[in-house]
Amino acid sequence: MTKIEDMSEPQRQAWITLLADGAVFAYFWSKTTIGLSPQLIHTNIEAFGKIILSVVIVTVILHAVIASIFDMRKRKELYEKDERDIAIERKGAHWGYRLMQWGVGGIIITVLLHSLGGEDFIWPISIEKPTEIIFALLVISYIADLAKQSIVIWAYRT
Repeated sequence: MTKIEDMSEPQRQAWITLLADGAVFAYFWSKTTIGLSPQLIHTNIEAFGKIILSVVIVTVILHAVIASIFDMRKRKELYEKDERDIAIERKGAHWGYRLMQWGVGGIIITVLLHSLGGEDFIWPISIEKPTEIIFALLVISYIADLAKQSIVIWAYRT
């Protein structure tokens, strides 16, 4: 494994963002589900909304703090992104975006199939209520971001 002092600034930022987002996602998952099951504990929009609001606020604050720390570091030590850094960042963004689009498409198809299937048909994954739709979109968003950061980190290793 590469030592922290041997990493480039974008690689360090990807690691810190991955760890921060992973921690927030783990907190979100633990507060909204039981174990690894994707079934929601809270279907009450008020209780669920408080969790979502806290997760979004914490995520925004963490990303702002991480970005400002790395911006201050850039001012101390001049670091210019080279072509490799840009290509790696583009690769991570490409796959993160692609995963996000697949997930949103899957959610849309699931919601449509729910409405077409009627009340008698039982689907393996329920995405009918507003809380379930918000949960699914948030999960896909975090998974896409975690995948993006993981791909960036992996690309620096190769």
